[in-house]
Amino acid sequence: MEMMQYKPWEKIETKKLISQSSKSLPILDVQLGGACNLSCIYCDTPKYGFPCSVDLSSLKKLMDDGKIKWVYVCGLGEPTAPANIRYLKEILLWCKQKGIGLSMFSNMLNVDNDLLDYIDNGTLNVLFKLDTFDKEKMTYLYGKDNGDIFLNNYQALREVTHFQNGVTNLGASIVPTSVNYNELPSIIDWCMENGIFPLIGQLENAGNCTKIYKELEVKEEDLNKFREYISSTYGVNYEMPTCPATISGIHVTNTNKVILDSRTGLSCPWFWLDEPQLEVIGNIKDMSYEEIVKRILDYRISKLPKVEKMEKHVELYPFGGCGGNAKQLLKTYIDASNYKR
Repeated sequence: MEMMQYKPWEKIETKKLISQSSKSLPILDVQLGGACNLSCIYCDTPKYGFPCSVDLSSLKKLMDDGKIKWVYVCGLGEPTAPANIRYLKEILLWCKQKGIGLSMFSNMLNVDNDLLDYIDNGTLNVLFKLDTFDKEKMTYLYGKDNGDIFLNNYQALREVTHFQNGVTNLGASIVPTSVNYNELPSIIDWCMENGIFPLIGQLENAGNCTKIYKELEVKEEDLNKFREYISSTYGVNYEMPTCPATISGIHVTNTNKVILDSRTGLSCPWFWLDEPQLEVIGNIKDMSYEEIVKRILDYRISKLPKVEKMEKHVELYPFGGCGGNAKQLLKTYIDASNYKR
């Protein structure tokens, strides 16, 4: 039996999107501002004061081009925070009108009826934070005493879960730490029983987490026990899915810059599990879709020989970080790359 799949990362859809990446980039990966309604102890991007200066008219122009099939909202801060949510809802409205799906990472603390409706009608797919059901642990990990709200919101999300033919519109973003380690089997069980994809991502040694990484880190041999638990309990082979936006995305910052991972030319750097190293290649306010794609592909051409060498020496993580497992991701990237001209 195959593991359930998160709809935006469904294998068939991901393969199709990645196959286009040497000619077009069909995903718009947007950072909103750094504002957040939590203060997570392991936050990898603690830039709470960074404003959302995204130029909505430029984003809409890119979406009007017709090449964009998905929009991802994964940072800089929390998409539903008060300083960001009007931007999020504007983008959601355009997505609904154009039949474009939107996927976002969110703590969903501020979930409201509008967002639940967008989930229920199929426009919005969410990977929501779920590290524990214990309210005291929530307060420690998330820096705020909102346990009752989280527990109520988890139940609300269950009501708009659409799980059919092994594919679901919701996933739980689970970060194993020394604090929640013993609780993870019960969290995985809750997800599997409710048709919610359990996205187990390794702790990232970046941002706030660098100060306490050693204290929170779970060793690889212990992380592998969760893979074995899923396999033995549910009869499926669990692997960290590849996020297609890493290869097939145009990554736009909160200040309208188009960025790449400087090491590889990939559109998102978080699979490295460390501090991002970024290359700015332009600004959406003064570039067309075609110009953006050309600059990204040209940069990738220049990096590809190094990436091919790099892949041979990268270790295979037990799970990996946001975007996928580094070694598998780089291999997929190389296999899909027809950049050599």
